[in-house]
Formats: sequence, structure tokens, C-alpha cells
Amino acid sequence: MQSLECIQQNSLAINHLLARINALASERHASPGQRAAWQAACEDFYTRYDRLCFPGGAAMLERVRGGDPAAIDAAVQFLLADPYHFRSGYLKERLWRWLARLPLAAGARARLERAALAYLDRRICREFWAMCKAMPRIAGAGFWRAAAAQALPAAADARDPVARRATLLLAHGASVHAGALARQRFYQSC
Repeated sequence: MQSLECIQQNSLAINHLLARINALASERHASPGQRAAWQAACEDFYTRYDRLCFPGGAAMLERVRGGDPAAIDAAVQFLLADPYHFRSGYLKERLWRWLARLPLAAGARARLERAALAYLDRRICREFWAMCKAMPRIAGAGFWRAAAAQALPAAADARDPVARRATLLLAHGASVHAGALARQRFYQSC
């Protein structure tokens, strides 16, 4: 299992490789040499991406779907690290959906609860909604008490973003229908 720091470093490497492609893209038509440099940067990105994007690469992702305990630990570690790189949001969204349907050890559940509570401190992006749908299947009573404690300031200040996100999470925990309505109201208010 890779450490959180290693996952973050891999994410930074992906971002660096992609930035190199983007920097060379605007100049690729200027000369054959610059086009070759851009193509080399693209090939470097695509050969290294699988190894860098997820601990163990695509083979480990397939093992997550199969319920392999080592792969599940890698997925939980990835969600805890919360890296941000090319296509990471799609990957995290998929992991939340898969993990909600797999039998998890108590330690994995506790670490996923920590990862989910960390989402309340960040802006809402695509994987937030997958996390909200997954947590009713994963989380225990202590998680929902912690989420409710984060939502309490909503009564005092409706603009508090952490409380608003916690309220959305609690709506998903109440029922699928309540979560869908809360999500619809959220998008209408934006």
C-alpha cells in the first residue's frame, strides 16, 4: 500500500507531465522539432499515467471491483489522499460507488468515514455526490453524529459552506429521495 505522500507525489507528477504537454502544444506547429518534442511529451504522459494515477494501476482497479482486500485498502488510501490530477474526479467517483457495494473491514470503514468528513471542508465537485450516496451503506452512527455536528451552524448562518455540505450529506443519509431533492435544490440555488 502506498503512503498518502507517495500518492500526492504521483499526482503532482501527472500534473507536471500534463503541463509540459500543454506548454508544448501551442508551439507544435512551428517546426518539426517542436512537434517531435510535443509528441515525446504525450508519449511520456501516456506511458507513465497508468502507473501514476492509482496505486497499482489499472490492474489494481480491477481487483477493487473484485473485492480483493489489498486492492480495497489501496482504494481507501487513494480516497484519503484525495489527489487532484487528470481524471482523478472520475476515478474517485467510481471508487465511492464500488466501495459502497463491497464488504469492508472495520478499519477500512473508519478510514472512509474520515475521508468523507474531509469532503465537507472542500468545495463540491463530482465525487462529492458519489460519496453522499455511498455513505449510508458504509457509515456508522458515529459518522452521522459528526456530520450532524458540522451541519448545526446552518441554522445560525445559511451561507456557511461546511454546514451546507454537511446538510446535503445528511439528506442523502436520510433517504435516496431526500438526497435527490436536496441535490436538485442545491443546483437550483446555484
